Amino acid sequence: MCVFGQHNLNFNNKLLAYGNEALLPFYILHQTVILAVGWFIIPLDLSILLKLLIISTTSFVIIMALYELLIKRFNVLRFLFGMRLKKKQQPSVEAASLEEAES
Repeated sequence: MCVFGQHNLNFNNKLLAYGNEALLPFYILHQTVILAVGWFIIPLDLSILLKLLIISTTSFVIIMALYELLIKRFNVLRFLFGMRLKKKQQPSVEAASLEEAES
């Protein structure tokens, strides 16, 4: 069985890389966001299944928005959430040669 996993589950793609990077911030944020959303949804007169769907969907969207718009973009927040810092992009050789050609 171990050979099956080593052979068939040994791959990498962009979705796995993205999920791997987002895992720790998602883990840290999920309880707080679920509780905040649930605070407003639980008192409503809805069925339990509908409340579950609303809370889980809304929480997921809020967590991913926080990750994409705040945490992923700023090195201070990346550091606070245990992520690797983004390196500042160096201007490429092509961009530098274009600037020289224009002047």
